[in-house]
Amino acid sequence: MRLDPAETAALAADAVECLLPEAASPYLLIAEHAGSKVPAPWRDLGLAEPYLATHFAVDLGIDALTRRLSQHLQAPAVVAHYSRLFLDYNRPVEEWDHMRPDLGGIPVPGNLDPSDNDRRLRRQVGWAPLEQAIAEGVPGRRALVSIHSFTPVMGGVRRNVDIGILWREPSPFVSAVLRTTQNNGKAAGLVVGDNEPYDWRQAVGYTLNRHGLQLGLPSIYLEVRNDLLTEPDRLDQVSRILEDSLSEVAKTLWPDHAVAV
Repeated sequence: MRLDPAETAALAADAVECLLPEAASPYLLIAEHAGSKVPAPWRDLGLAEPYLATHFAVDLGIDALTRRLSQHLQAPAVVAHYSRLFLDYNRPVEEWDHMRPDLGGIPVPGNLDPSDNDRRLRRQVGWAPLEQAIAEGVPGRRALVSIHSFTPVMGGVRRNVDIGILWREPSPFVSAVLRTTQNNGKAAGLVVGDNEPYDWRQAVGYTLNRHGLQLGLPSIYLEVRNDLLTEPDRLDQVSRILEDSLSEVAKTLWPDHAVAV
């Protein structure tokens, strides 16, 4: 595959969207898996269109949730547009699912044997713009929050949480978010898990390792059960719980920092 410089630049510009970049919130919100698009030259990676609307391709409901949280918290957010099947920014380049070759046994033709040139181009148009946007959004922030969704059932096992708070290194921020979100979730009849349904201490998480923990910034991955985000009323409920919790934590830990009310 060959792309001229203008085409490469245009595709890179379409990879990421920055919401409220000048907002004074202590938080930077990040949605690495919010998008389902595959850049046109890659022809949907050889997949039929319906596959790009599945959880394999995109964290369902996260685009809408991130936009709500950004607006209501008045917090900057970095939102990725390209599918994680094209390139998963939250995975190191050496990981198998950085360019996932299958969907639970269904092959992804465009990812079965990508050439070195293909990999280079994907990093130019998909990885580099997101890396730059996050790096530029970090200065002045007190904590990073990466927003994801998960499937209610995995490997035939029902997950018994509705919202997960994932952390690798303990901090006053992590403890406060856990306590506050669990209390607010319980009041709404939702279960908030501590490093569930995934344990970040046992998993790979490039984004917050690179841009958060390595820089000494407390960081969490928020995981929301994706069927809670498909109906407006449930989306509103989850969003309000997270908005209230993050606002309360910010006012407690960083009273000198502007926060939304």
